[in-house]
Amino acid sequence: MKEIFVNKQKGDINKDLINKDLNYYLDLTKDFNSSFSDYHVKNVNGFNVIDESVSNPVGAKARFGEFLIKNVKEDEIVYVQPRKGFAGISLAYLCKKYNKKLTLIMPSSKEASEHQRLCIELGAKPLFMRIAAMPNANGMAKKYAKKTGAFFVPLGLDHEHVVACAVKSIHDYFKDKEKPKRMWTVISTGVLSRSLQIALPETEFFAIGVARNIQHGELGKANFMSYHKPFHTKSDLIPDKFNSEMTYDSKGWDYLSRYGKEGDWFFNVAGNAPLSSLHADEVDSYRDWNDLKDFKEIID
Repeated sequence: MKEIFVNKQKGDINKDLINKDLNYYLDLTKDFNSSFSDYHVKNVNGFNVIDESVSNPVGAKARFGEFLIKNVKEDEIVYVQPRKGFAGISLAYLCKKYNKKLTLIMPSSKEASEHQRLCIELGAKPLFMRIAAMPNANGMAKKYAKKTGAFFVPLGLDHEHVVACAVKSIHDYFKDKEKPKRMWTVISTGVLSRSLQIALPETEFFAIGVARNIQHGELGKANFMSYHKPFHTKSDLIPDKFNSEMTYDSKGWDYLSRYGKEGDWFFNVAGNAPLSSLHADEVDSYRDWNDLKDFKEIID
C-alpha cells in the first residue's frame, strides 16, 4: 500500500482546520436540522458503503450544501457548472426548495452536456462562455455576483458552511457508532475528504484523484493516488450492487476493490444522474471566442 499511495504534499494541511476545530463546525450548525433522510449504509463485498444514491435524490452535495443555501440572504446564487459534476444539479435542487434563483456559468460547447441540461431543466439560468480553463469562468461568476448582488459559490461548493454541514452530518451519524478505521473517497476540490477528516479524526483516509490537480491545503492527511484514466472516461469497474456515477465515484470503488481491506468504508457521493428531457438541440450552448452576449448586463 505504501508503494501505491502517497500523501502528495508531505506535511500538507487541512485548510478547513486553520484556526478552527471540530467543535467550531458543530457550534456553527448547532441549530440546523437537515431535511434529508439519514445515511443509507450497506455491506458490499465486505466493504461498508455510505450510499447517497439511495438516501439523497441528487447526491451528497445537496445534503452538505443545504445549510448554506437555507441561510443565504441574497435572492440569487451564481456558480460555475462544468460539463460534468453534481454541484450545479444539487444547487438547482436546493434553490428550488428554498426559493432562490440560480445562475450557472457554463463552458461553451457545440452540445450542452447531460448534467448541464439537467441543471437547466431543474430551473437554472445558463450563461455560456468560451473558456480556456475553469478559472476564467470562475472569474466571470465573481464579476457577475459583484455586478448583480448575487451570492457567489466557489467551485466544488468549497465554502465554510458547506464544510460545517458535512462535518455535522457525518459526526452525528457516527456519534454512537463504532468509527471507521479506514475510509475511501474520490477527490476533486477536496471538500468531502477534508470534512470527513474533521468529523472522524482517528480514521485513515484514502482519496482517489479523478478531476484536477490537488492544491495545497485541499488534501489534508489523506493518502492520495490519481486514477489512471481521464476524468470524462468511465471507470474500469462499475459497481453492480449500488448506483455509482460511472466517471466519478466508481473510480474510487475500483481502487478500493483493488487495494482496500475488508471492513473499509466507501463514501458514494451520487448515483448516475437521470437523463434530462431537454435535447441538445434545444439548448443554444455554442459561443465563439470573445462572444459574451450572455453577459451584456454586467459588461462595462
